[in-house]
Amino acid sequence: MENIERFFYWINERHAIYQKRAKGDNPPWTDDHILQDYKFTNPFRENDRVTVWMRNNWTKPNDNRPHGEIIFNCCLFRMVGTSEFAEEHGWVTEWDPTRTKELIDTRLSVGLRTFTGAYIITNQGLKLKKSEVVVDHFLTPIWEAQYKLAETASASNSLQKVHEEMGSYRGWGGGGFMSYEVVTDLNYTPVLDKASDRYSWANAGPGAKRGLNRIHDRPLKKAISQYQANREMQDLLEGGARYLGKHIDILDVDMRCIEHSLCEWDKYERVRLGQGKPRSKYNAHVGVLLEAPNGGVV
Repeated sequence: MENIERFFYWINERHAIYQKRAKGDNPPWTDDHILQDYKFTNPFRENDRVTVWMRNNWTKPNDNRPHGEIIFNCCLFRMVGTSEFAEEHGWVTEWDPTRTKELIDTRLSVGLRTFTGAYIITNQGLKLKKSEVVVDHFLTPIWEAQYKLAETASASNSLQKVHEEMGSYRGWGGGGFMSYEVVTDLNYTPVLDKASDRYSWANAGPGAKRGLNRIHDRPLKKAISQYQANREMQDLLEGGARYLGKHIDILDVDMRCIEHSLCEWDKYERVRLGQGKPRSKYNAHVGVLLEAPNGGVV
């Protein structure tokens, strides 16, 4: 019970920081010295700065487009990952791989922000330029499969099923991180905005699994299956209402929120217990990141 209370304390306190900052209150926005000193992303992904830009400028203005096209453009946005690149590139209705590769290479050559630092896109053993790997091997197959993916979304109405289908394509499988980012975006588009499993499924990454091990007082490196992780995350979601502050709408707390918060809370606990420190520090007294960010916003 104590671990669960600490987990929901993190969600409450971190979201309160976001709300105070959004209102324009002066820092520091918390008395918690760990949250003052280190960077943690928002519990709610929809408050992430890049995601806000994506909704307002990328997906919402194009929500009347064919569903396969929406899927591809969400993939394009997340595979590169910055609003700066997306703004210059623009929404794709006809795929021109050469133009996209040239734009990536040109931006990189002059030092313009292009790929996000929130996660690492590997070349998966391909001895090619990053632009060629991303465009030719990761994105073009999705463009060619957009109708199939749209059919899967329509037939299943399931985040999990689309995630599994996307995972069969190079660059989107493995641990399923990138395809998970995309299906979460699709949950806020006409493609999957009525997904039946928003409150019952999430793709638990390594950090979320460590968080669950902390919740249940298990060894941190103990392996747990996705099935077990989902059952335990569902338990947290179902029992969370009693721990959430009045400043949080319970309907906003879905499985994505639980999964992501477990990962961030694991980082918080590492600091609290003297087991390690996050990569990025944050000076909450002046609202400034002191090191390179690791994705999301403060």
